[in-house]
Amino acid sequence: MPEIKLGHRIVPYQIRESKRARYVNFRIDSEKGLEVVIPSGVRVLNLDDLLRERQMWILKHLRKFDQIKANTEQRQYVSGEMLPYLGEDHELDVIQTRNGKRTTVARQANFIRVRLRAGIPQDERAEEIRSALEKWYRRQAKEYILEQTAALAAQHGFEYEGVKIRGQRTRWGSCSSKGNLNFNWKLMMVPPAAVEYVIIHELCHLMELNHSTYFWNLVQELCPNYKYWVRWLKEHSPQVYL
Repeated sequence: MPEIKLGHRIVPYQIRESKRARYVNFRIDSEKGLEVVIPSGVRVLNLDDLLRERQMWILKHLRKFDQIKANTEQRQYVSGEMLPYLGEDHELDVIQTRNGKRTTVARQANFIRVRLRAGIPQDERAEEIRSALEKWYRRQAKEYILEQTAALAAQHGFEYEGVKIRGQRTRWGSCSSKGNLNFNWKLMMVPPAAVEYVIIHELCHLMELNHSTYFWNLVQELCPNYKYWVRWLKEHSPQVYL
């Protein structure tokens, strides 16, 4: 894997070609680290110079993901920890059952309650809880986001082919040229207004697949405060994890 020294830090990075990319982009992934996205078939001769030009941005976002990793390692998945659900903190309540055959999750008032199946070894509890929580968030997303997408599409006159819930690493949502919409299950952790913005964003891609001036004007027409939620999602993404 290639690497470069930025400031006092040695930064490894991966290079990925993309047919959708029109110019060189830099992405920070919580698992892959720094990713350089280049247009397919384009040979970049001055990549080190481009990386140094974006040094402050790269180091800033690497520090954010370092914090995510630290937070994840600190999370113990025990009663009393806080989990976000549609932008509001909920207290995790873990209950060990004596005869339960499967682990279940339910939201009650301001609690997210996990009832653990019987017989789980102590060293497997945390992963059992994390896995059960992710499955639960995905189920909530399938119900909530599909319903909101249908309502917003009908309200604003959009037609789409289908909606799927995925676990994208760097995107909140996407729209294909065939009219299929994809949304990240982690949207169930952010405020409803942020979810609405992301849905409107992807619905507008049904009219314009790129991020042209026309596209952003359409987004602003349907979501006048979209810039606030763009900033909010960028600033709070480190807190949106399991």
